[in-house]
Amino acid sequence: MPHLFYTHGLGGSYGAQPEIEEVFAPLGYRIIRVEVPFHDNMATLALKLATMTFGELCLLIHETANNIIDRAKSFSPEEYTVIGDSLGGFISVVAAQRDSRISHCILLACSGDLCNAMMNLDHLIPGMGYLAGMFNLAANGGLKVQAHKAIAGQSDFQHEFELINTFRPERLANIRRLLILGDKGDPVAPVVACRHFARNVKDSTIIMAYNEGRHHPIGRTALTKYAVPFLQNKPLTVRNSIRRLVVRVKSSLRLCP
Repeated sequence: MPHLFYTHGLGGSYGAQPEIEEVFAPLGYRIIRVEVPFHDNMATLALKLATMTFGELCLLIHETANNIIDRAKSFSPEEYTVIGDSLGGFISVVAAQRDSRISHCILLACSGDLCNAMMNLDHLIPGMGYLAGMFNLAANGGLKVQAHKAIAGQSDFQHEFELINTFRPERLANIRRLLILGDKGDPVAPVVACRHFARNVKDSTIIMAYNEGRHHPIGRTALTKYAVPFLQNKPLTVRNSIRRLVVRVKSSLRLCP
Protein backbone atom coordinates (compact mmCIF):
# COMPACT_ATOMS: atom_id res chain seq x y z
CA MET A 1 0.00 0.00 0.00
CA PRO A 2 1.52 3.37 -1.04
CA HIS A 3 1.80 6.01 1.68
CA LEU A 4 0.86 9.69 1.43
CA PHE A 5 1.73 12.23 4.13
CA TYR A 6 -0.61 15.24 4.27
CA THR A 7 0.32 18.38 6.24
CA HIS A 8 -2.25 21.13 6.85
CA GLY A 9 -1.74 24.87 6.59
CA LEU A 10 -1.52 27.79 9.02
CA GLY A 11 -4.68 27.89 11.12
CA GLY A 12 -5.69 24.46 9.88
CA SER A 13 -6.20 21.33 11.93
CA TYR A 14 -5.44 17.62 12.00
CA GLY A 15 -8.74 16.92 10.24
CA ALA A 16 -8.48 19.66 7.62
CA GLN A 17 -9.36 18.94 3.99
CA PRO A 18 -11.23 15.61 4.17
CA GLU A 19 -10.97 15.70 0.37
CA ILE A 20 -7.51 14.17 0.78
CA GLU A 21 -9.02 10.86 1.92
CA GLU A 22 -11.91 11.16 -0.52
CA VAL A 23 -9.58 11.49 -3.50
CA PHE A 24 -6.57 9.36 -2.62
CA ALA A 25 -7.84 6.58 -0.34
CA PRO A 26 -9.89 4.94 -3.14
CA LEU A 27 -6.64 4.73 -5.14
CA GLY A 28 -5.13 2.58 -2.44
CA TYR A 29 -3.12 5.23 -0.59
CA ARG A 30 -2.69 5.07 3.13
CA ILE A 31 -3.12 8.67 4.33
CA ILE A 32 -0.90 9.75 7.21
CA ARG A 33 -1.88 13.14 8.61
CA VAL A 34 0.74 15.46 10.10
CA GLU A 35 -0.30 18.02 12.71
CA VAL A 36 1.69 21.25 12.70
CA PRO A 37 2.82 22.33 16.21
CA PHE A 38 0.76 24.96 18.11
CA HIS A 39 -2.43 24.09 16.21
CA ASP A 40 -4.23 22.44 19.14
CA ASN A 41 -6.65 25.39 19.21
CA MET A 42 -6.91 28.91 17.81
CA ALA A 43 -6.06 30.60 21.12
CA THR A 44 -2.77 28.70 21.36
CA LEU A 45 -1.94 29.52 17.74
CA ALA A 46 -2.81 33.22 18.06
CA LEU A 47 -0.59 33.58 21.12
CA LYS A 48 2.28 31.79 19.40
CA LEU A 49 2.01 33.89 16.24
CA ALA A 50 2.08 37.09 18.29
CA THR A 51 5.38 36.10 19.90
CA MET A 52 6.99 33.83 17.29
CA THR A 53 10.36 34.80 15.86
CA PHE A 54 11.32 34.10 12.27
CA GLY A 55 13.89 31.67 13.63
CA GLU A 56 11.22 29.74 15.52
CA LEU A 57 9.11 29.50 12.37
CA CYS A 58 12.07 28.10 10.44
CA LEU A 59 12.77 25.58 13.21
CA LEU A 60 9.10 24.55 13.21
CA ILE A 61 9.35 23.76 9.50
CA HIS A 62 12.72 22.05 9.96
CA GLU A 63 11.57 19.82 12.81
CA THR A 64 8.18 18.92 11.31
CA ALA A 65 9.83 17.93 8.02
CA ASN A 66 12.22 15.70 9.95
CA ASN A 67 9.24 14.24 11.81
CA ILE A 68 7.71 13.16 8.49
CA ILE A 69 10.95 11.50 7.43
CA ASP A 70 11.33 9.75 10.81
CA ARG A 71 7.78 8.40 10.66
CA ALA A 72 8.39 7.17 7.12
CA LYS A 73 11.29 5.02 8.32
CA SER A 74 8.73 2.52 9.64
CA PHE A 75 7.99 1.36 6.10
CA SER A 76 11.50 1.76 4.67
CA PRO A 77 12.64 1.31 1.91
CA GLU A 78 9.27 1.96 0.22
CA GLU A 79 8.82 5.26 -1.61
CA TYR A 80 6.14 7.69 -0.48
CA THR A 81 4.39 10.96 -1.37
CA VAL A 82 4.12 14.25 0.50
CA ILE A 83 1.35 16.77 -0.02
CA GLY A 84 1.03 20.01 1.92
CA ASP A 85 -1.34 22.94 2.06
CA SER A 86 0.14 26.45 2.43
CA LEU A 87 2.46 26.25 5.49
CA GLY A 88 2.23 22.48 5.19
CA GLY A 89 3.56 22.83 1.67
CA PHE A 90 6.80 24.36 2.93
CA ILE A 91 7.15 21.49 5.38
CA SER A 92 6.48 18.97 2.61
CA VAL A 93 8.98 20.43 0.16
CA VAL A 94 11.72 20.59 2.81
CA ALA A 95 11.08 16.90 3.50
CA ALA A 96 11.23 16.17 -0.25
CA GLN A 97 14.59 17.91 -0.44
CA ARG A 98 15.96 15.71 2.35
CA ASP A 99 14.58 12.23 1.65
CA SER A 100 15.21 10.58 -1.72
CA ARG A 101 12.40 8.11 -1.01
CA ILE A 102 9.84 10.87 -1.60
CA SER A 103 8.84 10.19 -5.18
CA HIS A 104 6.21 12.95 -5.56
CA CYS A 105 5.77 16.30 -3.82
CA ILE A 106 2.51 18.26 -4.20
CA LEU A 107 2.19 21.84 -2.97
CA LEU A 108 -1.32 23.23 -2.50
CA ALA A 109 -1.57 27.04 -2.42
CA CYS A 110 2.16 27.14 -1.67
CA SER A 111 4.91 28.64 -3.83
CA GLY A 112 7.90 26.98 -2.17
CA ASP A 113 9.26 30.48 -1.46
CA LEU A 114 8.89 31.01 2.30
CA CYS A 115 10.22 34.58 2.39
CA ASN A 116 7.79 35.73 -0.28
CA ALA A 117 4.90 34.15 1.61
CA MET A 118 5.87 35.76 4.92
CA MET A 119 6.08 39.19 3.30
CA ASN A 120 2.52 38.75 2.05
CA LEU A 121 0.90 37.51 5.26
CA ASP A 122 -1.38 40.55 5.38
CA HIS A 123 -3.25 39.14 2.39
CA LEU A 124 -4.06 36.04 4.42
CA ILE A 125 -5.28 37.85 7.54
CA PRO A 126 -5.20 41.68 7.48
CA GLY A 127 -2.55 42.97 9.85
CA MET A 128 -0.88 39.59 10.39
CA GLY A 129 2.26 40.61 8.53
CA TYR A 130 2.78 43.51 10.90
CA LEU A 131 1.65 41.81 14.12
CA ALA A 132 3.26 38.36 13.79
CA GLY A 133 6.15 38.30 16.23
CA MET A 134 5.68 41.91 17.26
CA PHE A 135 4.89 41.01 20.89
CA ASN A 136 8.38 39.62 21.39
CA LEU A 137 11.34 42.00 21.41
CA ALA A 138 13.59 39.10 20.42
CA ALA A 139 11.72 38.84 17.11
CA ASN A 140 13.59 41.98 15.97
CA GLY A 141 10.83 43.47 13.84
CA GLY A 142 8.66 40.41 13.35
CA LEU A 143 8.30 37.71 10.70
CA LYS A 144 7.80 40.05 7.75
CA VAL A 145 10.90 42.15 8.43
CA GLN A 146 13.14 39.17 9.12
CA ALA A 147 11.91 37.28 6.03
CA HIS A 148 12.81 40.26 3.88
CA LYS A 149 16.28 40.43 5.43
CA ALA A 150 16.80 36.68 4.99
CA ILE A 151 16.65 37.04 1.20
CA ALA A 152 19.84 39.11 1.35
CA GLY A 153 21.41 36.81 3.94
CA GLN A 154 21.07 39.46 6.65
CA SER A 155 18.37 38.10 8.94
CA ASP A 156 19.04 37.95 12.66
CA PHE A 157 17.92 34.34 12.28
CA GLN A 158 19.91 33.50 9.16
CA HIS A 159 21.28 30.28 10.66
CA GLU A 160 17.78 28.92 11.29
CA PHE A 161 16.63 30.05 7.85
CA GLU A 162 19.50 28.28 6.11
CA LEU A 163 18.33 25.01 7.67
CA ILE A 164 15.21 25.18 5.50
CA ASN A 165 16.30 27.47 2.63
CA THR A 166 14.52 25.73 -0.25
CA PHE A 167 16.53 27.59 -2.90
CA ARG A 168 19.84 25.87 -2.21
CA PRO A 169 20.85 24.27 -5.56
CA GLU A 170 21.80 20.92 -4.05
CA ARG A 171 18.42 20.76 -2.32
CA LEU A 172 16.45 21.66 -5.43
CA ALA A 173 18.27 18.88 -7.27
CA ASN A 174 16.96 16.37 -4.72
CA ILE A 175 13.28 16.94 -5.55
CA ARG A 176 12.23 14.14 -7.88
CA ARG A 177 8.81 15.30 -9.09
CA LEU A 178 6.98 18.48 -8.10
CA LEU A 179 3.42 19.67 -8.70
CA ILE A 180 2.15 23.07 -7.56
CA LEU A 181 -1.62 23.64 -7.57
CA GLY A 182 -2.90 27.12 -6.83
CA ASP A 183 -4.94 30.18 -7.71
CA LYS A 184 -3.71 32.51 -10.43
CA GLY A 185 -4.34 35.55 -8.23
CA ASP A 186 -3.27 34.11 -4.87
CA PRO A 187 -1.28 36.94 -3.21
CA VAL A 188 0.43 34.55 -0.76
CA ALA A 189 1.51 32.06 -3.44
CA PRO A 190 1.48 34.07 -6.68
CA VAL A 191 2.40 32.42 -9.96
CA VAL A 192 5.57 34.51 -10.25
CA ALA A 193 6.82 33.12 -6.92
CA CYS A 194 5.86 29.59 -7.97
CA ARG A 195 7.87 29.99 -11.18
CA HIS A 196 10.77 31.50 -9.27
CA PHE A 197 10.98 28.34 -7.18
CA ALA A 198 9.97 25.59 -9.61
CA ARG A 199 12.19 26.62 -12.51
CA ASN A 200 15.15 25.05 -10.74
CA VAL A 201 13.47 21.69 -10.15
CA LYS A 202 14.21 19.12 -12.84
CA ASP A 203 10.67 17.75 -13.13
CA SER A 204 8.06 20.29 -12.10
CA THR A 205 4.63 21.45 -13.16
CA ILE A 206 2.66 24.50 -12.03
CA ILE A 207 -1.11 24.48 -12.52
CA MET A 208 -3.16 27.49 -11.53
CA ALA A 209 -6.50 25.70 -11.41
CA TYR A 210 -8.40 28.77 -10.15
CA ASN A 211 -8.63 32.48 -10.83
CA GLU A 212 -10.45 33.71 -7.73
CA GLY A 213 -7.71 36.08 -6.62
CA ARG A 214 -7.38 34.76 -3.09
CA HIS A 215 -5.56 32.25 -0.89
CA HIS A 216 -7.78 29.21 -0.43
CA PRO A 217 -7.76 25.40 -0.19
CA ILE A 218 -7.52 23.31 -3.34
CA GLY A 219 -10.78 21.44 -3.79
CA ARG A 220 -11.64 17.87 -4.67
CA THR A 221 -12.21 18.55 -8.37
CA ALA A 222 -8.74 20.03 -8.90
CA LEU A 223 -7.11 17.27 -6.84
CA THR A 224 -8.84 14.62 -8.91
CA LYS A 225 -8.10 16.28 -12.23
CA TYR A 226 -4.45 17.13 -11.65
CA ALA A 227 -2.96 15.49 -8.56
CA VAL A 228 -4.23 11.99 -9.36
CA PRO A 229 -2.66 11.74 -12.84
CA PHE A 230 0.49 13.37 -11.47
CA LEU A 231 0.85 10.58 -8.93
CA GLN A 232 0.21 8.05 -11.68
CA ASN A 233 2.98 9.66 -13.77
CA LYS A 234 0.53 10.53 -16.52
CA PRO A 235 0.76 13.70 -18.68
CA LEU A 236 -1.08 16.71 -17.29
CA THR A 237 -3.13 18.55 -19.88
CA VAL A 238 -5.39 21.56 -19.42
CA ARG A 239 -7.74 23.20 -21.89
CA ASN A 240 -7.03 26.82 -22.74
CA SER A 241 -9.06 28.98 -20.39
CA ILE A 242 -8.73 32.30 -18.61
CA ARG A 243 -9.31 30.38 -15.38
CA ARG A 244 -6.31 28.11 -15.82
CA LEU A 245 -2.63 28.63 -16.28
CA VAL A 246 -0.20 25.77 -16.73
CA VAL A 247 3.55 26.19 -16.64
CA ARG A 248 5.87 23.34 -17.45
CA VAL A 249 9.19 24.17 -15.91
CA LYS A 250 12.46 22.67 -17.15
CA SER A 251 15.45 22.74 -14.89
CA SER A 252 17.99 25.41 -15.66
CA LEU A 253 20.21 24.21 -12.79
CA ARG A 254 20.70 27.79 -11.63
CA LEU A 255 19.12 30.06 -9.07
CA CYS A 256 16.97 32.99 -10.02
CA PRO A 257 18.72 36.32 -9.52
